[in-house]
Amino acid sequence: MIVGNPGRHMLQSVSYRCRVRGICTTRHVRDNKVPAVRRFWRSAGVDERSGKYVVTLDNRPIKTPNGTAVELAPSQKLLAWLIAGEWETQSEFIGAHSLPLTSLVCRSIDGLGDATVRADVVDKLLKYFHTDSACLHEKYPSVLVELQQRHYIPIVEWARKEYGIEISLTSDMFALQQTRESTETLCAVLAGFSPLKLAALEKATMSAKSLLIGLALVEHHVTAEDAAMAAQVETNAQTQLWGLLENAHDIDNAALRQILGASACATIGA
Repeated sequence: MIVGNPGRHMLQSVSYRCRVRGICTTRHVRDNKVPAVRRFWRSAGVDERSGKYVVTLDNRPIKTPNGTAVELAPSQKLLAWLIAGEWETQSEFIGAHSLPLTSLVCRSIDGLGDATVRADVVDKLLKYFHTDSACLHEKYPSVLVELQQRHYIPIVEWARKEYGIEISLTSDMFALQQTRESTETLCAVLAGFSPLKLAALEKATMSAKSLLIGLALVEHHVTAEDAAMAAQVETNAQTQLWGLLENAHDIDNAALRQILGASACATIGA
């Protein structure tokens, strides 16, 4: 079972396999000095084997950190090629966070295939519903109110209609309380998700700080860009008021869109 960052575990796993094969890993990532793996394959591709799609590195199928083969359903051919693309675009060293789709697939196989882990994840995600940023609506400044109306309200209204639930809105985080019936309905929805769709929702929700934004994304109601704009309502309001903190905001914007884009792509064919 993978706990924490699946991408980091993947990097450690690949690093171990490289050392076993005698392949040099000469650079380290700052995060706990995880060895950075030098690219050891010439090409990445996709093969169809036994009715399923596998991503290959020099014709060898990739595996999860736990050693399980990564096999994708016939409906996930596009996803297989997107994952292959992640590996093909690696340069001299594998980037620590440059395999987001691979990480989600590994999380779904090594972690969310376990019923206990799934139940824990569903419980964790439902807690976001009771502090959901899309349900917190400030009354000022006007620029923030306008952005909330533009990006939060359509998602809230979609969720109300899609799941037939009540969703409370408030300007006081400590006063926000969703009904038991709404929570139980969403619990049943999440319990019915495939492991990969749940992995994508988990990552999107934690990144956006909103279960509703995450749901709208993995259900393909909004694009990754729409989800990012909703997740950054407060940041964008501050930027309009006080200006752009160039380097920090640029990095945050790119990282968020990479995560949300991967979460959206992971549910293709799911």
